[in-house]
Amino acid sequence: MLVIVAKTIVSLICISLVGILLVYRTAIEQWIARQNERLLLGGVWVATRLVPFIVIFVIVGFTPFSDLDGFYNQAREAVQLKMVYRDFYCMYSPFFPYVNALALGFWMDKKAIIFIMILIEGGALWATNRYFQALLPSSERIFKSLIYLLLPGSLVFCVFGGQEDEWMWFLLISAYLVWQRTKRVEWFGVGLVVGFMFTKAVFILVGPALLFLVPKPVKWIGAAATAGIVCLGALYYFTEFLWLEQPLHEAATLRAPNWLSVLNPLTFGVLQAGAKGWNWLGLLTTVGVGVGLAYRLQKVDFVRAFSAVFVVVYGTMMVVQQSAYSSYIFIFLLPLTFVWVDFSNRKETVMFLLFNVLSVIHPSLWWRLKSPYYSSPAAIFAQPMYILDYILQVGVVICTIYFLRMVWKKSLLLAQ
Repeated sequence: MLVIVAKTIVSLICISLVGILLVYRTAIEQWIARQNERLLLGGVWVATRLVPFIVIFVIVGFTPFSDLDGFYNQAREAVQLKMVYRDFYCMYSPFFPYVNALALGFWMDKKAIIFIMILIEGGALWATNRYFQALLPSSERIFKSLIYLLLPGSLVFCVFGGQEDEWMWFLLISAYLVWQRTKRVEWFGVGLVVGFMFTKAVFILVGPALLFLVPKPVKWIGAAATAGIVCLGALYYFTEFLWLEQPLHEAATLRAPNWLSVLNPLTFGVLQAGAKGWNWLGLLTTVGVGVGLAYRLQKVDFVRAFSAVFVVVYGTMMVVQQSAYSSYIFIFLLPLTFVWVDFSNRKETVMFLLFNVLSVIHPSLWWRLKSPYYSSPAAIFAQPMYILDYILQVGVVICTIYFLRMVWKKSLLLAQ
């Protein structure tokens, strides 16, 4: 439980620092406007990412945990040039373990994978600033970058947990930036395939919505199909259908919090948690919500529209998929911070910080309680820590729904 206490303390420090930034926002943004944007952003990134990494994992010698055990074991196999799926189990996309293996080539330790995650998150932050460059003034972008870097959700999931969820946002907007730079929408289609090969299967959930947001669908879909056929052909040649079976197997794992984990005990297990039907319903709901929003945002500029659709798609997934848990906030935290949270609105700000804190604390508590899944109210009240766990679950689900509704309403106002 020491880890939970540590995360709670870190979260409180983080939200206190964010609070100070917001109190002095005007003065800070004026100061930012006089600074070199790249140097300032780089300096803050070093202070909030590299310095904690060195202190925690090099000087103190803390041993990382969470999904890193799986990442590390897969990367060790990849370092030996073994074939993903065929020679070792992997629930992620085929190139993912080989990216982590690059770190192990220099340092055979789980900490090296965290370092890779920090570097890629830095790239995601840089790309996000580029993506919103025409939408937000420089001082506002840097200010929101500071907020993001100090959020409990980003700091803990990146530096402590070594999570990779923001890779999806990074690769999608990178594909957009390449498209804009080359003026060739075909590269956007290729970028989608590259993103799928480096992240995980849920990367494609946002794909159908893009049909309504990206022009010239024949061109970019054709490019994506060509690249996809080549990649899938190679995957089938080396692994047959293992590339599909292993990630799908992961979707059947019951996790929390999500709507099913919250309602299952209240219905005395009648919902039959774990049934495959819920996976398909969650998939259809997630894709359907994204497509519905994208259809209504066709006339909104791509930068705003896509950021809204991205948040709604993966926020919905976080609520409806029975294998979802609260670290998924890390998937959409960047666009949510940069565009959709109004930090001058006290209610939104408080809910946003609460969302971060609950999402950070719950996974550690849930795993240390050995992943409880309640089938009745009595099971929740079996011990005090179960009650706390369930309260946190309800809190995360409520916060997720709150921000889904908020982004939906704000984005539709832009379409009017």
